[in-house]
Amino acid sequence: MNTISTINNVQLISEVFTERLSQLPGGNNVQEIRRKAIEQFTKLGFPLRSNEEYKYSDTSKLFKEGINLAHADDDISKVDFNKYKQKNIDAYHIFLANGELISTESDKIENNKVEVCDLKTAAEKYDKIFNQYYGSSVAKFNDAFAQLNIALASKGLFVYLKDRAKLDKPLFIHNISTGTDNHFFQTHHLIIAETLCSIDIIEDFYSQTNSNQYILNSLAEIFVKEQGIVNYYKLQNENENAIHINTTHAVQDKQSLFDTNTVSLGGKWGRNNLNILMNGINCESHLNGLFVLKGQQHLDNHTLVDHQNPHCESNQLYKGILSDKSSGVFNGKIYVRKDAQKTNAYQSSKSMLLSDDASMNTKPQLEIYADDVKCSHGSSTGQIDTNALFYLRARGLSEDSARKLLMYAFALDVINTVKIEPYRHYLEELIENSLN
Repeated sequence: MNTISTINNVQLISEVFTERLSQLPGGNNVQEIRRKAIEQFTKLGFPLRSNEEYKYSDTSKLFKEGINLAHADDDISKVDFNKYKQKNIDAYHIFLANGELISTESDKIENNKVEVCDLKTAAEKYDKIFNQYYGSSVAKFNDAFAQLNIALASKGLFVYLKDRAKLDKPLFIHNISTGTDNHFFQTHHLIIAETLCSIDIIEDFYSQTNSNQYILNSLAEIFVKEQGIVNYYKLQNENENAIHINTTHAVQDKQSLFDTNTVSLGGKWGRNNLNILMNGINCESHLNGLFVLKGQQHLDNHTLVDHQNPHCESNQLYKGILSDKSSGVFNGKIYVRKDAQKTNAYQSSKSMLLSDDASMNTKPQLEIYADDVKCSHGSSTGQIDTNALFYLRARGLSEDSARKLLMYAFALDVINTVKIEPYRHYLEELIENSLN
């Protein structure tokens, strides 16, 4: 019942949902949200190329070996948790294995205004808040994977900051997948920062050594209340067997700031959905992304910034370096509603192709219904600048060293947007090593 061998038979997933519903976290309101989500998923099915939003990302091949929805046995006995802490980053380190919170390895936060726990605990301890927010921001998002996550997710984190709470150091969430054959994991984070709160969050994704193919479908719902500040940095560095589908859905109230940076290095096939809903005036949001692809890796970045109110600002900067037979996608949409006057929105996508077989598909979009706005987008795809390469070689660098230096400089525009200095230095080292 829990193993699905065909992409078209989504009804079997619906049957698994029916079996599990009573055991999933959340009260009656959440259960109703879950029911609507599975209905929407059943209606949509797994997206194919005929779906405009997945035009360049064929999902059918992801499931050719079948899907295993059985609960994975979290074998964490061989996981070296200390290895993931050795980044010289002073933070509260939180560990999840296949989505399950490992409390014995995670740091305890001594702050009565900040709660970090698993979804089951949250649904019991903070039932009103959990029932109010779970799935609420993504209900109208027409994506099959996001709806499936809302329906089935039982694992992940609940992060709640009460009014005026401020965490003294970053919250570092480590996701480790042990990689059971073709397991399809659903990990869900619910992050709520109340009025005048401030938090820095770092989240990374790694695969346990020699893990087999798995599919991780993760979703983070983030609510930034009035004058709140959330800096959210994400690193995807899984192994060559990993398939990673991620949705980040942020809702901002007035005078709030949401800053996010996504770095994608590992994995076989990836999809990042990043949606920002500016639900108040004077909101500010920054979306930055960097990906370095090799071999036959594929990564699809989709962004949506929905300017719903006036005097809001958003900036997007995405860069990619692609070699061998890798392929990338950037689809960025800026939506400005009729009442969102005085909007300032900017979007830029730049890609560097290192081989004739690498490919990049870019689709910037502006949909504007207000008349007093400043909106622009730019996109470029090309090879290494031969003039710059000649300049460096004329000053004594070898061709290989000159190429690496130019690629590194190209990537730094995105890395330099990270505000946490030790983490920024760690990313710089990772990027430098990935270019070797």
